[in-house]
Amino acid sequence: MTQTWQSLLQDLRTHLQEVSPGRRFPALVKQLFKYAVAAVLYSAGLTGPLLRRTLESPHACLILGFHGTTDADPGYFSRGHAISNVRDQLRYLRRHLRQVSLEEIALAVSKGESPPPASFAVTFDDGLTNNVTLAIPMLQEFNVPATFFMPSALIGSSRDLWVASLRELVRGWRGVAIPEVPGLWPLLPTADEASRYAAFFKIKETLKTQEGRRQEIIDRLAAEAGGYVRPPEEDRVVGPELLRRMIQHPFTVGAHSRTHPILSALEPESARAEIDGSRKDLEQMLGQPILDFAYPNGRFSDLSDFTSKLVAEAGYRCAVTTEPGTVRRGDDRLALRRCLPGNVPAFLASFELLTRTWADRHRTGDLAWPLGRRVSYLRAHEARFAS
Repeated sequence: MTQTWQSLLQDLRTHLQEVSPGRRFPALVKQLFKYAVAAVLYSAGLTGPLLRRTLESPHACLILGFHGTTDADPGYFSRGHAISNVRDQLRYLRRHLRQVSLEEIALAVSKGESPPPASFAVTFDDGLTNNVTLAIPMLQEFNVPATFFMPSALIGSSRDLWVASLRELVRGWRGVAIPEVPGLWPLLPTADEASRYAAFFKIKETLKTQEGRRQEIIDRLAAEAGGYVRPPEEDRVVGPELLRRMIQHPFTVGAHSRTHPILSALEPESARAEIDGSRKDLEQMLGQPILDFAYPNGRFSDLSDFTSKLVAEAGYRCAVTTEPGTVRRGDDRLALRRCLPGNVPAFLASFELLTRTWADRHRTGDLAWPLGRRVSYLRAHEARFAS
C-alpha cells in the first residue's frame, strides 16, 4: 500500500509541475477526481471487464509503449517506470485481455483485417540497459512477448539520448536558475527538485520543436553547468552484447531511427538515412530482418506523408506512433496508435487505458484520412502546456 501511495503522490506532484501555476488548483481537483473514480471502478471489479467490452465491440486492440524501467523510489527525475508498476499493470491486463505480439497485430492490419480483438501487445522504446536487466526478467516471468525499438547509432556509443543528457544536466543544476533563452524560455528557477523538474519539462517540450538548434542549446547548457554528466549505466542505450538478449524468444527488435531526431523536421536525405539506415545497422548487428519501426517522439505532427513513404520504401512491416488510441481494421500500418501507460498503480493505469479506448471507440480507420486530419487525443495536453 505504501508503494501505491508513493506512486500516486509522485504522479500528482509531477502533473502539477507540468501545468502553469495559475491552473494548478483546477488540475489538482481534476486529478483527485480521476483517482477517486478509478479506485471505485477497480474496487468494484468493473475496469477490466469494461475495457475488454469496449475493445471487443469494434474488434480493436491496444499496443502499449514503455521506455525505461527502474527499481528506485518514485521521484521527479525518475529514469523510467517503476518495474513494480509495470508488473502489476501487465498482470492485471492479462486477466482481462489476450496478450499477443506486435507481429500478430501488424499482419492483420496489413491485410485489411481486424487485429485480434480485446488483446494487447507490449513495446519498449530507446533500448536502455534497464530494459534488459529489469524488464526482460519480468516479461519472461509472465511469458509476455515484446518488441524493443532501438536508436541504432547509439548502441554501444558514448553518446546518450538528448532527453537523458538534458535530464542529467537539469537534475544536477547548481545555480539558482537556468538562464533565459530569448524566444524559447524565460529565466527558470531551480531552487529545489520540484522547480528543477518544471524547468526540465519546459525545456524538453520546447527543444522538441528545435531540431536544428537542439544540440547547440544543450551544449551551451552543459558548458554553463561545467560539462556533461552521463546517466548511470542502467539508463544508457545498450551495447551489442545486451542487444542480442533482446532477440531471444519471445522478444524482437525494431528500429527507432539512428540518432532519435524528430523526422518531419529533417531534410529528405537526412530523414531517409535515419529511417533506412537504422534498419540496415540493426540487420548488420543481428543478422536477421528488422521489420518494425517506431517514430521518435511519435505524434502525428512528427510524421509526414513523406516520412511515411520512406518507412514503406525501407521495407518495414509496420510503424508505431505515440498517438493514443486503439488499433482496428482500416488503420494505417505505417502509423499505428499506441498507448503509453503512466508510471502509476494498475488501478489507475487500467482506468486511463479505459478512457482512451472509450474515446476512440467510434473512430473510423485512419487510412480514411490524411495524416493532418486524423484524430489526435493529445491536443488537450498540448494546449495545457502552451497556456
